[in-house]
Amino acid sequence: MSIQGHIAHDVVERKLASHRLWLEGAADGQPASFAHTNLFGSDFSGQDLREVDFGGSDLQGVRFIGCNLTRAIFAGADLCGASFRDATLEEADLTGTQLVGTVFEGADLRGVSLRGASGLPTGNNGRGEAFSGASVNFAGARMHRANLKGAKFDQARMAQTDLTGANLERATLRRASMSGVILRNANLVSADLSEADLSDSLATGADLSGAQLDGATIDRANLIGARLRDVDLSKVDTSNARLAPPADIVAAEVQRTLVEHDRWVRSDGKRGSRASLDGVDLTDADLRGLNLSGADLRGVIMRRALLTDALLVLADLSGADLSLASLARCNLSGAILSGANLSRADLTDAILTAAPLLSSHGENIGRKQETRLNGANLTGAVMDGVKLDEARTATAPAKRARPEK
Repeated sequence: MSIQGHIAHDVVERKLASHRLWLEGAADGQPASFAHTNLFGSDFSGQDLREVDFGGSDLQGVRFIGCNLTRAIFAGADLCGASFRDATLEEADLTGTQLVGTVFEGADLRGVSLRGASGLPTGNNGRGEAFSGASVNFAGARMHRANLKGAKFDQARMAQTDLTGANLERATLRRASMSGVILRNANLVSADLSEADLSDSLATGADLSGAQLDGATIDRANLIGARLRDVDLSKVDTSNARLAPPADIVAAEVQRTLVEHDRWVRSDGKRGSRASLDGVDLTDADLRGLNLSGADLRGVIMRRALLTDALLVLADLSGADLSLASLARCNLSGAILSGANLSRADLTDAILTAAPLLSSHGENIGRKQETRLNGANLTGAVMDGVKLDEARTATAPAKRARPEK
């Protein structure tokens, strides 16, 4: 479908006024659509544009600074040179968009779809016109669970971008600037990261099977627990990267404690002994799938630790340091996290609901213990899909409001 002529400012304002009424549930409101229109150079900064349809439009140079664009549609749009700085684009559809020189710095792109989008600095804009410009800028953006499958973002700026759990399968990120990027549990299968700067990145638990890393910089990158099947590292300097936890990270004594604790849990306390790891340093430890239910982990240091799918039911983690830890799908029912540091931890799909209390014989006594988060630091934590309905969340961050459907 061809793009219509430039839409008049007063028409835009009327449509947006009606859209605001629709968002408020007014009977005379109507959702706004600017699909296949020319809005070149317009300024929508600060506007509430939730669910507006901009599909297929010419949006070159448009300013969306600070806008709420939750679930907005941009599929097939030309967004070259547009600015989404500090905007909210949760679950927005940017499938197949042109993003040369587009700025997403500081934006919230959780759950966004960028499948097939292109931010190549040189190429063709789809109208037979050649273009060149700056690379797309995602620096500092929150892109948890974003879908970038097959996206073309050569030379993209993604320093400090959080791509926890994102889908980057077959994405092209050659020569991308990704220093400090967070790729925990991300899907990077067959992605092209040739000559990309991944220094100081955190890619624990990521799947890099078949990825191209020729000439990439991975100094001080943390790839503990990452899947590297069919990855040729012969052209990558891995001397300063962390590909596996240090051999002594879980000392023999701690390993014995964990084995005895597992016996204790499985036998309902009849054999083995409850783990007491008060203050133990388990930084970068790979503890995926481990059963630490009921363990005494007060003050334990688990910075950047891999605890994906672990069982920590009724565990005491008060005062623990879990900053940047991966706790995806972890069961923390009834756990004590009072005063714990969970800053920038990945709690995707974690369970923090109340847990039933059992007698010494393993029988339900009819009472529950809530997960305790009072005094916990959740700054920057990834909370997508987390079950918190019965947790004590006095300091948990408030979720962003979404429009009613």
